[in-house]
This record gives sequence, structure tokens and C-alpha cells, in this order.
Amino acid sequence: MKIKCEYCGNYISDTDEVCPQCGAPNNAVQRSGTGVPKTIEELKSFCESKKLPLEEMRFFIGEDYTGPRAFGIFRDSEGQFVVYKNKTDGTRAVRYRGSDEAYAVNEIYQKLKSEVAAQRNHRSAGQRTRGAPGGGRKPPGCLKAILVIAAIVLALAISRFLSDRSPASGYYQYNGGYYYNQADEWYTYDDYYDSWYPTTVDEELSDNYDDYFESHYYDDDYDVDDFSDSDYYYDYDSGSDWDSDSDWDSDSDWDWGSDSWDSDSSDWDSDW
Repeated sequence: MKIKCEYCGNYISDTDEVCPQCGAPNNAVQRSGTGVPKTIEELKSFCESKKLPLEEMRFFIGEDYTGPRAFGIFRDSEGQFVVYKNKTDGTRAVRYRGSDEAYAVNEIYQKLKSEVAAQRNHRSAGQRTRGAPGGGRKPPGCLKAILVIAAIVLALAISRFLSDRSPASGYYQYNGGYYYNQADEWYTYDDYYDSWYPTTVDEELSDNYDDYFESHYYDDDYDVDDFSDSDYYYDYDSGSDWDSDSDWDSDSDWDWGSDSWDSDSSDWDSDW
């Protein structure tokens, strides 16, 4: 099936990962994974099947909620789909407004996913703090195991460094745009939507990535958003796994209960 490229307007195949005319990512491919909701009604059904406490999570699916501290999606009187966030002071930041329902649903779906992961890390951190014996001191018996694990991690890191067979994680500037590599996956920054998206790169960047490497760390001079603020960032220290099917397929992982969710852990003062 032919669809219109969101960037240059040319018609492309819905299975093309990038537009053959302008090279922009085909976002329809990124949101067409099996099981990913594509309509508001599908998203509602998904949340019901996972037993998500949407009200406690401050997510309003299919509702133009005007109160403070809320994420939501709805269809307005003009038929446009609106994805929004209401901040603590009640002001609204619109993430997306347009006619593409699948795109709009994917935006709120990804935010829902990141909030669940953040909540899981928030709860795990609290449990570690409460359960640490002796005010958080490690039992002496664990010291040997910790040293062994540290040695293994160090050996793997050195091995990967010496092999030098994959791009370093960080920012790359190529062909007038910015890219980010994470775990051998490439992402590109879309200026129109002010967002990062997965992409494929041409042979020049793939084979000669060292020539275009900028830094492991974000710099304001890049004139793009910090990749670590995107939904695709993997926090290795926290153990979040954005692509883990187990996080999304197990009902028990989603059954938080209304008294165990803490929406105060969300960052309500940012735009998204």
C-alpha cells in the first residue's frame, strides 16, 4: 500500500523503512509492531486487559481532561487527534495534533510505557532502601560475589573496547543531521516533531562512523533534544528494558493496584 511521506510528501510503500526520496524514517513502520494499539479504542482495550489503574496513573484515554497533572489523548470537534500533557500549574503542552490516529496513539502509548517503567524503577529503589540491612551496608558474605561480578563486567567492557567492531554509544553528526547510536541501533532527530526516532543509515555512516562521532554526552550546541530524555533511551543503571516483551505481555506486571501507584514520581513540569 502506498502512503504519503510525512516529510517530503512523496508517496512511498508502507513497508519502506525510510523514504527513498528524502531519506526520512517511515514512522508508520515503527508503530506497526504486533500488538501495538493503533486506535483509541484499541488502546482502551489494551489498558483494560493489563489492568492499568489509569486514573491513578493520571492517563485519560479518549478524554479531554482539563485538570492539572494529566496525560491524555482525544479527538476534537474538528476530527483532529490531540495528545497532550497538563502540567502541575494546569497549563497544557500539546505533543501532537493531527489526523493520523495511529501516530497519535503511538505517542501516548510510548509515554504510558515509559511511565510504567519509571514507576517500576521507583518502587524497586524504595524496596532496596527499605530492605538494606544495617542501614544499607552490604553483608560481608556478598563482597566476594560483588568482586567477581565486577571483574566479569570489566573484562567484557575491555573485550568490547579492544574488538572495536561497533559504533560507540553517543551522538554523531552526518549529512546535516544528528544521529545517536545505542546498543548498535541508530536513531535520528526529526526537527519537525522535535523527537528522536529509530532509523537505518547508509553505508557511509555505517562503515565510517568514527569520522562523524561527536561525543558520548549531550551538548546544548547540538540544537537537538537530549537523547536520554527520549522514550527510546535505555538506562543501563536502572535496568529498564524498553523492548522487553515480558514487561508488556504479563498481566501480573501490570496489575499494580490503585493503592500502589505513585503518580507523584512523574515529572509534571516538563513539556512531555
